[in-house]
Amino acid sequence: MIKVTIEKIYLVKKGNKKIVVELCRSSDGKLFIVPIYVTKHVYVLSDGSEKEWEYNTAKAEEIDFISLPPNVREALSYIGL
Repeated sequence: MIKVTIEKIYLVKKGNKKIVVELCRSSDGKLFIVPIYVTKHVYVLSDGSEKEWEYNTAKAEEIDFISLPPNVREALSYIGL
């Protein structure tokens, strides 16, 4: 497992989709771009009850896809976003 620090969180709008994108940097300086498509999860505990978890987007900067830095846009386009 690689230890990273989150440098920036974007809430990217492209068309009618919104995707959370985290920019993470490792200790050796490598940048990782992490797209998060599903921000709400429901899971079942061992006792059968359901619990819900949602990604906190309060710190995210809402931005259009075209306004992202060029290297981030290129990486997201490469994976088909």
